Amino acid sequence: MTENHHALQSMNRSRARKIDQLICILLALASLGLVLWQVPKHTTVSPADEYVYIDYLAKVPDQIVVHRGEEVGAYARSYLACNGVRLLGGYPADMCITPPLDDDPRLPNSGMTSADLYTPLYFTATRAMAQPLVSLGVADLVEAGRISGWTWLAAAAILLYLSLRRWKVPVAVASGVSLLMVGSLPAYWSNTYVSTDATGLLSGALMLFAATLVIERRKFGALLFVMSAVALPLLKLQNLIAVGVAALLLLIVAGVNAYQANSGTRSRTSGFLKDGWTRMAIAAIVGAVVAQCIWVIIRAVIAIGPAPDQGISTPITVKALISEFFKFIPELGNGAVNPNTFGFGEWLAAALMTWAIVGGIFGLLLAAEKGSHAEAIAIASLTVAVLAGPILAVVLVTINGFYFTLPPRYGISLLPFCMACLALLFARKTWLGYFIPVVGVVSYVSILSITG
Repeated sequence: MTENHHALQSMNRSRARKIDQLICILLALASLGLVLWQVPKHTTVSPADEYVYIDYLAKVPDQIVVHRGEEVGAYARSYLACNGVRLLGGYPADMCITPPLDDDPRLPNSGMTSADLYTPLYFTATRAMAQPLVSLGVADLVEAGRISGWTWLAAAAILLYLSLRRWKVPVAVASGVSLLMVGSLPAYWSNTYVSTDATGLLSGALMLFAATLVIERRKFGALLFVMSAVALPLLKLQNLIAVGVAALLLLIVAGVNAYQANSGTRSRTSGFLKDGWTRMAIAAIVGAVVAQCIWVIIRAVIAIGPAPDQGISTPITVKALISEFFKFIPELGNGAVNPNTFGFGEWLAAALMTWAIVGGIFGLLLAAEKGSHAEAIAIASLTVAVLAGPILAVVLVTINGFYFTLPPRYGISLLPFCMACLALLFARKTWLGYFIPVVGVVSYVSILSITG
């Protein structure tokens, strides 16, 4: 009887692994399908800084990194002049026939780059993925760079799904939530254009996965957690938000463990400070900050001139900082622009994602068992979502020397944690779980319907 029981368990585990593998393949195909469907429709440049990203991408083989005070190269200037900017319109025909001069006042920033903020990591990786398509004549550099966005999206979806399965979320819910993230406006604007935001969903999903391994006490979980925390913000500074959520999750779990295992304030405090998860979270934050400081120094050393005036600076006031508290909830699901700018498909996708974010976090806060890991992830997600805006604003002022109103897309790395909250909430009721894949499919189709 025991042998039969063990054999049945082994068969069930094998079947579950095969199902998970199949879902991961389908999520990768969904990511590829969305990108391949949308990229050919993009006849203009994204208003979310794609112009300077294209310039960075074009310069990678010759100089690896762009410098503060550097002029945008001829390739990006010509591409912008001939294609125009989505929502903002095109340029006079003479700018396309005769490529504009570096200091042409009609160009953004008078022809100067603003992408020097970024390390070359995203751009070298994207160029490596794009170059084979360019060499084979399948696509030009911009189109190839946009197509490569599917890899970041697929990796994010797979890591989110695998994380949720480790949290014992049913297949239907885990796959539905992951598809909802793929078929979202943040994914559309970040992964179908050349954009450093393409790393955001992957950063959030990887930090969630690493934190899950740490909580499970898996081998190499701690190493993956700290290394990811250091590396991901080097792809884009705003990915620090994902590091913050994951670190706070570990701190909350460590605090609960210390509270339950000890009596008395002193012993609980001591237990919390000595907990390996506490030290790991602190190491991750410190490592990420140190890495950013090193890059700031390198950026200053290699600068060849002052940063351009982008015309977006505004005084950093108490009122401005207060407005940043509510930047990512509920606006995170809107993507790079106001969803009302386009048609019904974009509005519907934004509405579904906003419902998912708000309902997932607050619903789980109310429904989760007190002191549970599920409650911890909801608290961590909400706390960072509220505090990240003003903190990030201060950090950017420190680095750039000026303040500007933060766009909601800066919080994209928070989205996988929001999706995890939604999944954990719906995992509590089996029959409700089948509603999530329907929402995921509807949102995905809505994104496919967007034109332009």
